[in-house]
Amino acid sequence: MFSATDKGGRITGLAPGQRPGTTSAVLWISAGLCFAAWGAAAFLGSSALCSGTSMPASRCSVGVDGGWLIALVGVTAFAAQWVTTDLADRARVRLGQSRAASLLWSTVLLIGGAAGGFVAVARQLGPDPAEVLRRTFDFQIGTESVFITGVVAIAALLWGLVTAARLPAGLRYARARQADIERLRRDGSRYVGRLRLGEIIYWLGSNPELHVTVDYDSPGGAREARARMRTSPDRVPADGSAVLVFTDHAGTVHLELDPSAETVFAPEDRYTATDG
Repeated sequence: MFSATDKGGRITGLAPGQRPGTTSAVLWISAGLCFAAWGAAAFLGSSALCSGTSMPASRCSVGVDGGWLIALVGVTAFAAQWVTTDLADRARVRLGQSRAASLLWSTVLLIGGAAGGFVAVARQLGPDPAEVLRRTFDFQIGTESVFITGVVAIAALLWGLVTAARLPAGLRYARARQADIERLRRDGSRYVGRLRLGEIIYWLGSNPELHVTVDYDSPGGAREARARMRTSPDRVPADGSAVLVFTDHAGTVHLELDPSAETVFAPEDRYTATDG
C-alpha cells in the first residue's frame, strides 16, 4: 500500500469493489469468538492457578482434574491465539489499515480476558466475599489466585477501555481515507507512472516501509509524487514498476500498482528484516 500523507499503521488501502468502512457478519462472528476464547482462557487459567493453592476445591473446580485442566488451558489459549490472528487478518482486509485493525482486536481481547478473570474471581470469592477479600488484602495463604487474577483483570479492563475509547476515531479515520481512495478512483485524474524505490524507513513487524517516488506525465508536464510504501518482504515491486496515480484539483494523491501491468517483485531476502 502507498500513502502520500500517512505512515506506519495509518497507511490505508481499499480492495477493488469494496465500499469504504464496510464490515461483514463474518468479521463480527470472529470478534465474538475472540472475546469468548480469551474469556475462557482467563477463567480456566485462574482456575488452574487456584487449584494449586489451599483455596477450597469447590471454588476452583471446573469439572476437570489435575493435568487435564492444564492441558485444557493450553488448548484454549492456542484457540484464543488462532481466532485473534483470524480477527486481525479479517479486520486488516475490511478496514484497510493495520492501526484500526489492531485497535479492534486488542479491545476485544482485553475486555474478553478481563471478563473471564472477573468471573473466576467471583467464583473463588464464594458465599462470603467480604471475608475472602479481607484475607486477600492481608496477603494470606490460599488467596493468591484471587489477588493475581484480580490485578490482571483490572489491568486488562483499564487497558481495554483505553483502546475502546480510541477505536471510534480510528475507524472514522480509516473510513475517511478509504472514502478518499474511492472518490479519487471514480472522479480523479488518472495517470500511469514509474516507481523509484528509496531507502527503507523501518520495519512494521516484519514488513518494510520505504520512501518511494513515482514519476508520471500530466497535461501540465512531468510530475513526481513522493510517498511511503508499506508491504511484505516478498511483495516489494522492482524499480520501474507501473503505478497508477490518481489526483484531484486539491492535490490529493492516491497511488496503487497498475493491475493491468505484470509487476515484477524484488527478491524476498533483499527486504527481509535482519537481527541487529
